[in-house]
Amino acid sequence: MSEGNLVLDGEPLGVAGIQQGTAPGANTASARAMPLGTGDGLDAYTRRELGRREREIAEKYHLIGRTQMVPYVVGAVACFALWVSFFPLTILGIVPLPLAFVLSTLFMSGCWIVGHEAMHSGIGAKGSKLRFWNEVVGVITMIPLMFPFSIAKITHLQHHRFVNDPLRDPDYPDAAPTLFKAVIKIWLNRQPGKDNQVHHIRRIIVEDIGTPGAKAALKHLLFAQLAGHLFLIGMALSGHAIEAALVWWLPRWIALIHIHLLFGWEPHSPHIGDNRYQQARVYRSFLGSWGAMGVEHHLVHHLHPHIPIHQTAAAYRELKPILQARGVDCSAQ
Repeated sequence: MSEGNLVLDGEPLGVAGIQQGTAPGANTASARAMPLGTGDGLDAYTRRELGRREREIAEKYHLIGRTQMVPYVVGAVACFALWVSFFPLTILGIVPLPLAFVLSTLFMSGCWIVGHEAMHSGIGAKGSKLRFWNEVVGVITMIPLMFPFSIAKITHLQHHRFVNDPLRDPDYPDAAPTLFKAVIKIWLNRQPGKDNQVHHIRRIIVEDIGTPGAKAALKHLLFAQLAGHLFLIGMALSGHAIEAALVWWLPRWIALIHIHLLFGWEPHSPHIGDNRYQQARVYRSFLGSWGAMGVEHHLVHHLHPHIPIHQTAAAYRELKPILQARGVDCSAQ
């Protein structure tokens, strides 16, 4: 499929053809011109055909990705085990602290990417052979962030339902007009006070979601935060404050800022789209493709969350003509 030439049912339907309102198989020489524009200006036939083709492409990359999830499990278990080992190994002087710090920071930034797949049951759906490992990966990837898998999953799925809604989107507190202000806001959202993100999440869980599972997840969050900080305090009191700071405390803070910039602020800025094709954007990250860890095509994820993140770039390239016809700005990629 070329960028300017959609093929539906074996017939070319380019962007120009869409704008003229010609259906596949029509005699374009005699067809009446109907300037339809893009996005909401498309006629019912074109919208239906674009939707059908979009679903076909999404399912294709979903099925491809479903066979490639074992590395997520292996990577998550190996990285978690290595991170836990850093505590005794740095205390014993076997692993240099600078190396442990760098690797811990990388692990924690990657935690959300892998755990995010588990939130969408991408590693193993209910009833599948990999379901047990889906839940294991979800739990262990969230431990270093002190953010239990139960509440991470509930709040992330809520974000998908109400993206960019100031009152109902758990990630909306990440909204900011500039990168600098976004970093400051992410820091302030982690500080005590009635305006921080935890209070925003608590209100959504209690008042909006209100299920027993959601309320239990709040208790899990309290326990995780308490247990994690008690561990850090215990390490400090036992004379290993530097090891605790460089293996967990500082890498966690760096990772939290990175994750909230990566998933919360940059792909949704300016946080105003409520249309299906405006929920997120296609962009080039200031961190580069590797620094953004595949989130530059975040719109594809919002449109089709079942496509694993490592397949979103390939899916985007095939979906691009359809997205352009829908009025999506694809100029950055």
